[in-house]
Amino acid sequence: MIKTERDRKTEKLEIRFYCGYKGEELPRSILIDNREFKIEEILWRERVLDHKSGKIKEVFKCKIEGEIVKIRRDECGEWGVSFSKDSTVLPKN
Repeated sequence: MIKTERDRKTEKLEIRFYCGYKGEELPRSILIDNREFKIEEILWRERVLDHKSGKIKEVFKCKIEGEIVKIRRDECGEWGVSFSKDSTVLPKN
């Protein structure tokens, strides 16, 4: 099970992506304090225009250990993770 918000604040977070033959990057796992959570399924993905910044974001809704997780990746390479139970967003460290 993925940890609670209080536990997440001090953890190191990393997302591992796979780059396919067409250059499309797909998230494959999330590392939280050196523990790997494999993405079981990508439920949907969407490209979204952020009207405030004018940047395009790619959003993935994924299933990890029975929980729904959203991964957001900006066109400049910045990313964040939000967990559906508490809507906490964890930015890249």
